[in-house]
Order: sequence, then C-alpha cells, then structure tokens
Amino acid sequence: MKSTNFLIALLMVFILIAFISPPVKAQGVVGVVTHDYGTVANSVDESYVSYRWDGLIRQFGCNKIDSLHIALTTEGETDIDSLDWYPCNWAKDGTVVKGTVATKTVTLNVAASAYGTEVLLATDAGVLSPLWRGYEGFTLMTRGAAAGNDAGDPNSLMVTIVFFGD
Repeated sequence: MKSTNFLIALLMVFILIAFISPPVKAQGVVGVVTHDYGTVANSVDESYVSYRWDGLIRQFGCNKIDSLHIALTTEGETDIDSLDWYPCNWAKDGTVVKGTVATKTVTLNVAASAYGTEVLLATDAGVLSPLWRGYEGFTLMTRGAAAGNDAGDPNSLMVTIVFFGD
C-alpha cells in the first residue's frame, strides 16, 4: 500500500512538472550600435541610417529584438530638435520604403566646448516591437534646429542604439 501511495504521489509530481512552464528569461541588452553623424549644421536633416532586423540578430547572436532605446551625444555648439525613426522594407532595387514615422522630440542644446547626452526613453520606454511588425528593419535621421549649430566650430553628433531582447 505504501509503495502504491508513493507511486501515485510521484506520478502527481511528474504531471505537475509537465504543466509548469519554464521560467521566462528576462529581457536584456543584446547589442549596441553607434553611428557618427559628424558635424551638424543649422536646419539640416542628417542622413538616414538604416538597419535590417535579420542582420542585427545575426550580428548580436540573439533570438529576437523586442525594443530599443536611442541616445544622442553631442560635442560643441549643437542644437538638435528631433529624431525621426521609421520602420521600413526594401524594394528589389535596394530603395528604402518607409512606414509611419515615430518622431522623438530632442531638447539637446549644447554650448561651444561642452558635451551633452539625451536618452530617448520617453513615456513609451523607447521604440517597442509593435511599431515594426511586418517590416524588415528601420531607418532614422536627426533634425538640426534652425539656429544653434556651429558647423565651423566644428561640433559632433553620435547616435547610439541599445537593443533589448533575448
């Protein structure tokens, strides 16, 4: 009788283990990329920088990317008004086909010989994967303010993207 009760208890433990899902792996940083925009002039949209999700996943050796944060770092007399982030696909000829823009307001206004960094976390904690479902990658650009960028100084702008996933 004791061995039967033991076997039933052991069977119940195995059944419970079978129905308990493994612990969810915590989201973490899977990779970081930095792009040097160089000198920023007044009222100038800085060049688009594009990344493909499959290339980033291979580069970082991860399974998926589910969110990202963007930081802008400047040196010298610089005033940046916004960063425009677009999900995108590519046409056969390599042309970037942009989706709906996610504009992030930037309040980075740095004096000559100074440094500044702004991390675009905002209320939505960065850029989340629902914004890019159905797209192959993304492209982004920055907009210099109408005044406050001394291209003769020269100044400097770096954009750093931190990717989260598993």
